[in-house]
Amino acid sequence: MTTRMILAPHSVLRVTAVAVALMLVALASPAYAAVLDADYIGAAQVKDAPALRTKAPDLYVPSGVLTTMDGRELWARDPASRRAMASTTKIMTAVVVLERANLSTTVTVDRTAAKVGESVMGLVPGEKIAVGELLKGVLVQSGNDAATLVAELVGGSVDGFVKMMNAKALDLDLVNTAYVNPHGLDAKGHFTSAEDLTALARYAMRIPLFRETVGTYTVKVRSDRFTHVLTNHNSLLKTYAGAEGVKTGWTDDAGYCVVFAAKRGDVELIGTVMGAASEGGRAQQATALLDWGFAHYRVTTVATAGEALGRVRVSDYLERTVGAVAAETTSMPVFDLAGPVQRRVELRSDVPAPVTKGDTIGTMTLYQGTDVLAQVPLVASQDVPAPSAWQRVMFFFARIWRSLGGS
Repeated sequence: MTTRMILAPHSVLRVTAVAVALMLVALASPAYAAVLDADYIGAAQVKDAPALRTKAPDLYVPSGVLTTMDGRELWARDPASRRAMASTTKIMTAVVVLERANLSTTVTVDRTAAKVGESVMGLVPGEKIAVGELLKGVLVQSGNDAATLVAELVGGSVDGFVKMMNAKALDLDLVNTAYVNPHGLDAKGHFTSAEDLTALARYAMRIPLFRETVGTYTVKVRSDRFTHVLTNHNSLLKTYAGAEGVKTGWTDDAGYCVVFAAKRGDVELIGTVMGAASEGGRAQQATALLDWGFAHYRVTTVATAGEALGRVRVSDYLERTVGAVAAETTSMPVFDLAGPVQRRVELRSDVPAPVTKGDTIGTMTLYQGTDVLAQVPLVASQDVPAPSAWQRVMFFFARIWRSLGGS
């Protein structure tokens, strides 16, 4: 005989409530925290700076990097780890094409390119299309067919083009990067790292046409026979204020990856997340990382025009000085987790008269730790005329008197 336990309604509610409570406790547990001891916040590792743990971003990816557009690293997780890169490969494909090809050249689609498969822009054997249009297929639609076709044209063959890609990686010091194909489908020996991808993207974003193309969400391109409607896989272009691109990717080996860039005001950030669990997840992780970056790296006023910062003796007088003030208001992005901004003021020992308001009489250096942020000239706050002939005579005898011990 089978015995069944039947719970009264209030018992069911009680069990359900307990289960929900246990789930909430589990979710709140430190075991679910997404900050690792090995994460870097600026130059400091979390394990060596426990105070940074509560300031670090919660990220659920195995590898990633966030930097400023000029290369200052704000956050990193396993940045040098070699990983499959999927279609983020096409950043390098586009760079090589932009630097070596005539974009107005027309190429005929062959069967090799048309049958690559996976993500494609839909090229048909026999149609003729300009390289510049194919580049949009590479970067906007992430077309493996377009990547293969431009590789054949520019490199003479896919293998020849791959050699160009690896030579460029060597030129850019991408020490954890190697290419086997121009499209990013999984292949042995085809890998990169989050820090290399981010460095490559910073380089690519300095090319105006690359920047314009990766920031395009949808576009129509024409061949001699068809109009291809291309749509970007980078959802951040639609969902994140200030998003500028750069490139998404997915394969079984790589997981979901995205190299991203965004600008708000005078602050521009760029980064990479690799190995996210889902398409939506990679966008969420990139969003969280950008939000964290803009919250902690922001424009700050570090010096105010006219701010008094010392006095300098005017040598032609006995006891006259002139004020040294900041020449200009200086505002700049500052990473608040790198420590306080400190000042070092260096003034001339003395200046001869006449002094004109605005003459440079010193320098203020602004720094965090050992990193110099900026140098601000310090200038005279007022005019100091040259002493008259009578004053010079008086000062001359006063100096003699003082040298003899007079008061």
